Amino acid sequence: MSATMVPSLSILLATASILSFFALFPRAASRDILPLGSSLTVEAYQTNILQSSDGTFSCGFYSVYTNAFTFSIWYSKAANKTMVWSANPNRPVHARRSAVTLQKDGNMVLTDYDSTVVWKADGNFTNVRHAQLLNTGNLIIKDSSGSTLWQSFDSPTDTFLPTQHITATAKLVPTTQSHSPGNYIFRFSDLSILSLIYDVPKVSDIYWPDPDQNIYQDGRNQYNSTRLGVLDNSGMLASSDFADGQPLVASDAGPNIKRRLTLDPDGNLRLYSLNDSDGSWSVSMQAMSQPCNIHGSCGPNGICHYSPQPTCSCPPGYVMSNQGNWTEGCTSIVNITCDHHDHESMKFVKLPNTDFWGSDQQHLLSVSFQTCRNICIHDCTCKGFQYQEGTGSCYPKAYLFSGRTYPTPDVRTIYLKLPTSVNISSVLIPRSNVFDSVPHQLDCAQMNKSIIEPFPDVHKTGGGESKWFYFYGFIAAFFVVETSFITFAWFFVLRRELRPSELWAAEEGYKVMTSNFRRYSYRELVKATSNLKVELGRGGSGTVYKGVLEDDRPVAVKKLENIKQGKEEFQAELSIIGKINHMNLVRIWGFCSEGSHRLLVSEYVENGSLANILFNEKNNIVLDWKGRFNIALGVAKGLAYLHHECLEWVIHCDVKPENILLDQNFEPKITDFGLAKLLNRRGSNQNVSHVRGTLGYIAPEWVSGLPITAKVDVYSYGVVILELLSGTRVTELVEGSDEVYNMLRKLVRMLADKLQGEEHSWIDGLLDSKLNRPINCVQARTLIKLAVSCLEEDRGRRPTMESIVQTLLSVDD
Repeated sequence: MSATMVPSLSILLATASILSFFALFPRAASRDILPLGSSLTVEAYQTNILQSSDGTFSCGFYSVYTNAFTFSIWYSKAANKTMVWSANPNRPVHARRSAVTLQKDGNMVLTDYDSTVVWKADGNFTNVRHAQLLNTGNLIIKDSSGSTLWQSFDSPTDTFLPTQHITATAKLVPTTQSHSPGNYIFRFSDLSILSLIYDVPKVSDIYWPDPDQNIYQDGRNQYNSTRLGVLDNSGMLASSDFADGQPLVASDAGPNIKRRLTLDPDGNLRLYSLNDSDGSWSVSMQAMSQPCNIHGSCGPNGICHYSPQPTCSCPPGYVMSNQGNWTEGCTSIVNITCDHHDHESMKFVKLPNTDFWGSDQQHLLSVSFQTCRNICIHDCTCKGFQYQEGTGSCYPKAYLFSGRTYPTPDVRTIYLKLPTSVNISSVLIPRSNVFDSVPHQLDCAQMNKSIIEPFPDVHKTGGGESKWFYFYGFIAAFFVVETSFITFAWFFVLRRELRPSELWAAEEGYKVMTSNFRRYSYRELVKATSNLKVELGRGGSGTVYKGVLEDDRPVAVKKLENIKQGKEEFQAELSIIGKINHMNLVRIWGFCSEGSHRLLVSEYVENGSLANILFNEKNNIVLDWKGRFNIALGVAKGLAYLHHECLEWVIHCDVKPENILLDQNFEPKITDFGLAKLLNRRGSNQNVSHVRGTLGYIAPEWVSGLPITAKVDVYSYGVVILELLSGTRVTELVEGSDEVYNMLRKLVRMLADKLQGEEHSWIDGLLDSKLNRPINCVQARTLIKLAVSCLEEDRGRRPTMESIVQTLLSVDD
């Protein structure tokens, strides 16, 4: 072979190698259909996508961080590919071996690198033909007759698109910069009013429409029989509760404009219009014109004011909790607890024209300033009070959320309670001044900063053809030189199974993204619990151990027993449970599903179970009346959330004092919710209608074999109320299931008769002898009346948990 032939042969080999390499990554033709049995893979996320026939929308894997992807839909022509829907916004998948598959049984499934099912479409799938991305941005699954079996429009994330219906169950939750859920919700309220809601563990209140006005002043109709809204193609937002059917209209109303209605992380609902020429978005309508009226914008204890731009500041005696993140608000310089509360060592600081909206302990009319002051100073839980001169209205505050000052003089004034030892002489009091040229503190551009992206120096992928030219050229050259090395790596490195703990440690961005609710390896949890050493308790669903995670977070780890689901079903159920978040429900941090190991990881609750405090004679904690009433109210709120507000309707099926935990402030938190679907208590073929609870708390319909509804939890709640009042287990009064039912029937009839009369002395005899007197007789009578109604044998006559909450709130001090 001549020397001149060698370079030619090398060139031919290189060309062949390059062509082979490009064959691995073809430029996919634009397509809007995913056939049955086919997949979209994460490795080819830039080319292996669905695209609507008009090119407006794309669907596929969306890079949120390095090696972290969501299955999403986005505007193709918008700058930075604006995402409008995501199947897994809070649980990304890895950059290797993740896929979305339209299975042959018709279900669409998103799997992670280890085949874990992260998400799947919910529905009954028969005769499925294909999935299709429509020109509206709606991803649908069709059957052979052309009917839609499932659509992404039914499960919005943070955006509504034109023609997408806003239904009774639909809601938007913003996505923060860390791609975790924000603190705001857009949905229909319980009064059928389309609303913006600030929702954190201690507070949940509406800030749009204006809560300082009544519904009709806000131009809304109350108690409509329908809950339906829609954004049309011309930029008009209509809703069934809008008075006289008057829609909200975009400033650029008209056809042929691409739009999106998005709930942004700052809590404002904005309608955006797309500029086709440069891919930029402009705001054509927004719900809140005054940013300081958005609740919680400056976090707990923070105050929003104008100087002249929206600005966050801390009140006297408080400092910013986390520099650069106003969502975490301000923290008191001095930690005041009820154990160290001395009203003689307290003072009040006047904050003119200021209000912390809501969290009122009381609402007193026509009282003197001194009376209002004395109420707050003698209550260790009172953080301050609002007083209105002229009307004499007094509002003691349990928490300080949604603080704001007003640009114009206002009768509202907050008196902030502080220890006399706190020196505030040199501290500026936040106030609004539209003539200020320089903000006093950090401006509201930092309000939205949640967790900063872990790798700000890593550039996002994307760009024009020139980037691809250099990229392919570099890879092709590398491919030619290192062919043997790549082959070796493929067979001996890349194809070996990565252990979960190694992968989570290696991919820090992926770990950060999934820290809110994530999968743990069994090795991690064994280490966290010191080899399952400290046992907190055990029950029918398994044994609970105390543990400490790597980030020093104390947790409770439950080793589940009698699990009937397979691995995929178990993880799918857990992904639903992981989304549930309420101050009166134990927070689930994650799970483990390896081999035969099934474990739940949840927050550690300091004071243990209500059963241990009520019934354990060795326990020295005695709940006072206020604590018991607060427990009754908190448990009712938690169950109401499960029954009425969850995306997935959840029946607990085992409400009892053992499953009610108390935190350091004796705030109740319900645990073991959602396990009814996971546990196999009577064989592998049982459904929820056959799940059994605990003797004494079981509703009569379980015995008769009727289908199970949320009213079984209402019945159990009634038994818990009786035990909370009496301090005695109902099962200790008699033995055997029949005897318990008979005893409860007789007790309910006796209490119902006594409630008919006006004599109250019998109430004292029913209450726990350890309970300090006096007690609030109105509250006690209300609780007894609720217990009687909850224990009705006819479940149709039992109240809902939602109505129970309203009843208790009406007598709450």
